[in-house]
This record gives sequence, structure tokens and C-alpha cells, in this order.
Amino acid sequence: MIAKLEIECKNPDIVLNSLKPDMEESEKFSVDIKTGKDKLVLTIEAKELSGLLAGVNSYVRLIRSSIDVMAI
Repeated sequence: MIAKLEIECKNPDIVLNSLKPDMEESEKFSVDIKTGKDKLVLTIEAKELSGLLAGVNSYVRLIRSSIDVMAI
């Protein structure tokens, strides 16, 4: 199973750099993050739905936190 998300943000390279320490391989899912013009493109792959949901939820929360911190 694969989920591909595009999340708009003003500084995608900064957000990507803040996520790098958390991008190690998990047993439940793998993640690939690329930047585009004012957006992040996440591709999360898992064998089971529970792993896919775990990956999506984790990274959406981390990205949201990073964007919120930059707004302060």
C-alpha cells in the first residue's frame, strides 16, 4: 500500500531538514520526502493498513509541528 501526500508550506527545505533525524526505517512503513515549490511531497509505503496509517499520522504531526514552530 502506498500513500502520497502533498502538503503546502512556505519553507519546504527547512521542514525537510527538521524531519531528517526521524526518517530512519521503521518495521511498519518506509517514507520518502521530496520538496517542490512551496510544498512537501510524502510517499509512505507499508505492507499493512495499520503501518500506512501509523506513517501518515506520524509524519503529518511532525510536519504540522515544524510549520507551527516556524510561524512563531
